[in-house]
Amino acid sequence: MGRSPRRLILRRIALIAGLIFLIWWWNCLPEPLFDPPYSTVTEAENGQLLGARIAADEQWRFPPADSVPMRFRQAIVQYEDEHFYSHPGFNPIAIVRALYQNWKAGEVVSGGSTISMQCIRLARGNPSRTYWEKFTEILRAMRLELSYSKEEILELYASQAPFGGNVVGLEAAAWRYFALAPHRLSWSECAALAVLPNAPGIIHPGRNRQTFEQKRNRLLQKLLAEEVIDSLTYRLSLLEELPSEPQALPDLAHHLSQYQVKEMPESRLHSSLNANWQRHVQELVNLHVLQWRGNSVHNSAALVMDLQDGSIKAYVGNTTNELADGKEINMLNKPRSTGSILKPMLYADAMALGQLSSRALVPDIPTRFGDFTPKNFDLKYRGATPVYKALQQSLNVPAARVLRDMGVPVFLHRLRAYGLHDLDRDAGYYGLSLILGGSEVPALQIAHMYRRWIWAMQGKEEKSIYDILGRVQDWGPIPNSDPAAIYSSLQMMEGLNRPSNWQQWGSNRRIAWKTGTSYGFRDAWAVGTDGRWLVVCWTGNANYEGRPGVIGVETSAPLLFSIMDYLPASPFFEPPYDWQHAQVICRESGFLAQEHCRYRDTIYGSKASLKNCPYCEPIFLNTKGLRVHHECSSEEPKDSSWMILSPAMTWYAQRSELNYKAPPDWDPQCLAPIDEVLEFIYPEKFEVVRRSRDFEGTLGKVILEAGHRQGEVTIFWYVDDEYIGSSRINHRMEVALELGTHRLLIMDEKGNSAQSFIKVVD
Repeated sequence: MGRSPRRLILRRIALIAGLIFLIWWWNCLPEPLFDPPYSTVTEAENGQLLGARIAADEQWRFPPADSVPMRFRQAIVQYEDEHFYSHPGFNPIAIVRALYQNWKAGEVVSGGSTISMQCIRLARGNPSRTYWEKFTEILRAMRLELSYSKEEILELYASQAPFGGNVVGLEAAAWRYFALAPHRLSWSECAALAVLPNAPGIIHPGRNRQTFEQKRNRLLQKLLAEEVIDSLTYRLSLLEELPSEPQALPDLAHHLSQYQVKEMPESRLHSSLNANWQRHVQELVNLHVLQWRGNSVHNSAALVMDLQDGSIKAYVGNTTNELADGKEINMLNKPRSTGSILKPMLYADAMALGQLSSRALVPDIPTRFGDFTPKNFDLKYRGATPVYKALQQSLNVPAARVLRDMGVPVFLHRLRAYGLHDLDRDAGYYGLSLILGGSEVPALQIAHMYRRWIWAMQGKEEKSIYDILGRVQDWGPIPNSDPAAIYSSLQMMEGLNRPSNWQQWGSNRRIAWKTGTSYGFRDAWAVGTDGRWLVVCWTGNANYEGRPGVIGVETSAPLLFSIMDYLPASPFFEPPYDWQHAQVICRESGFLAQEHCRYRDTIYGSKASLKNCPYCEPIFLNTKGLRVHHECSSEEPKDSSWMILSPAMTWYAQRSELNYKAPPDWDPQCLAPIDEVLEFIYPEKFEVVRRSRDFEGTLGKVILEAGHRQGEVTIFWYVDDEYIGSSRINHRMEVALELGTHRLLIMDEKGNSAQSFIKVVD
């Protein structure tokens, strides 16, 4: 006897319905289970909270943590779901008990929900409580138990449960109510938080305090009964105060947190910052700005980097003083004029090329390069100065001349390779002003540039590069460099005169440091390292307003040394012995000694072939001590050696700290070589000179400059054989030259002369 068609159809319908139910049940959980907006959280290297920013829905909801502290886990399970670890997602006994209580009360007074069911309810946005909703919660909770472990379900619940007001999740609650990380909460504090998700409204200050305390104490009593805590812990826990109103979250890395919100919203950043150092450096910056507020200087920034791995230990983007203008601008990421802080790299590269040694003389005389006229900060000239003094005194003219000899494109390429990626214009745009602050880069790039420069000395290779937000960066390999030249530059940086308040500071602690000041007193820099820590400081105004006195050595250097004083002392860099080479130099000129160098020294520096001394020459003196040559002297002249500088260098050197002694005058019976007496400083031979126009379109004058070996002497000036005037001591003339090529002639009282040809263009 066959089956009836009706029963067969019903079986099929039941089978299809069951299949549909299984498909629904298997896919009833969203992926991910929770997808709310999260707060942006910044942590220190030890996990301490540095700062947080509220989520987009105005809730304090931290990104989920990877574990639930043991104390809170025990407390929440005992309070909410004591059979959590044994049920399949719902507790039948609790459900029956809740149904009986609701029937007896005539309304819904109990839900019988497990932690798994509450997870489902939170994930569904707390829908209205109905029996159908409760039934679907049970089904979904069972499905939840299949996909997640018990510990994972606890983590989901702890991160999404409401804790009163706009506080969601255990971590946010621990910080808002107790100013502590969850793992540092006491049993009493964990018990207080464990009762809140069940009744989050009782946390409000001034309300329900008695109910709140009763709930906490009952939970503590249950923990005692279950032997989770001992009697002493129980009694001490009862004495602890309940949390009152929510506390403000830490904001120790204000500008980093703001930067993180902009670049990586809703993220948890486990930074490399040292929380104590961060707090202290922020306090130093705030105090520093207060000290300069009277001069209308409102902003400052500082960072500390560990040179061993390139990690940043303190990141202070600006002051947090409430009254400071522009305090919200992160000056560590803001491009600013570099001033003179690139000079150590320039001199190191010049030494690596064999152009200079640390003691080589570089000209320091009035100089023009086309329309560019560099001037030293003190507006003085020294004629010639050793490289180490040029760096330590941060002289602009010698640096510009060294950069001209090296070539701007070559140095610009090196700076980019070291990490100054904001230098995105061509070499013609920057010109020689590149070395004097004619470029703008952020302080963070300055720090990474110095780090890669020092790593090049140490022979390190960069495998992975991370920015302050932990993102991988591709900066390319560290450029090939000469470790001995870099070490020589660092040694020169040690010799900088420290600020007046710090002259005696850390006499046994070696610090290589450099300052920089931009045009118009807008930016004051200080960069320093003791071999382990690199500190970069900037002071100025975020709105680019310049102020008198905003000078690197006076403004930012004291901040640099205040920070260094706080950091643990470290040994200075080891000399790169394998790269150093002994060279015999002329003591007076600093170049490779030749046979006519009177005094010699041995230095250890780059292996590059150093230039021969260009200044030491043989001269002949008669019995009167005057210069002669064989053709004009009847007596046998005395052979001697002398360092002979150019006429312009001689004039300034004799009046400077160089204490240069010019060679004796020529005997009147001997005619001095022309090029040893007079020379043009500007323009040089066959130079193209541009005449600028004023607002009315009128061509301006061309400034001519000359140098004479003797001090007070009259020079007569001629243009195209036409006399235009004379000068004495300071040999400078302004003349309106027509466009085209001109012949310039200068002549002194004794008939010595020099000439030059120039081309004047519009």
